[in-house]
Amino acid sequence: MKAEKIPLLLGSVLIILLAFLIVWQADVLGVSASRLEDDARENQDIRNNWEMVQAVTDDMCAMLFYDEEKDDCAYSIYLSREGFSFGYFFRQGGSDPSMVEKVKGIVFEDKGIALLSLNEDCVSKIVVDNQAGEKVINVDPKEPFAVVIPIDCECITMYDSQENIVTLYDTDTGI
Repeated sequence: MKAEKIPLLLGSVLIILLAFLIVWQADVLGVSASRLEDDARENQDIRNNWEMVQAVTDDMCAMLFYDEEKDDCAYSIYLSREGFSFGYFFRQGGSDPSMVEKVKGIVFEDKGIALLSLNEDCVSKIVVDNQAGEKVINVDPKEPFAVVIPIDCECITMYDSQENIVTLYDTDTGI
């Protein structure tokens, strides 16, 4: 009786191991929301003493890392995938000097728009207008920011602390 159970047990273990390998190779396991910062720092060699701001939605995570003097930065964008997958997957990142002085927008398919800046322009408010109405996002004018807004925005207007309009430096399409 015992000898009959050993092959059954080994077969079950082998099937579980095979299923795990198939899931692993299919690349359906992404990074959990709680590990996004650690993953970005590790995979992009971002120093641990750099500060970080982030915005996370169900579809996207945008992170901006910066040094104490706010004269150097790096960014990371993670996206969720449609269909059978879990977590977020790295999509784009690196250094972009334009984020030091201006607000940079990066558009990702149907996931959203990431706005990233060390906030030298002192942006204090972002007004997003779409079919659902107007939404106001308040930003600390003295601090860097990362904001994710819906892709269906008809108009994005940014204001500094004196209510002057701040121009969006550039909008790229994410790769």
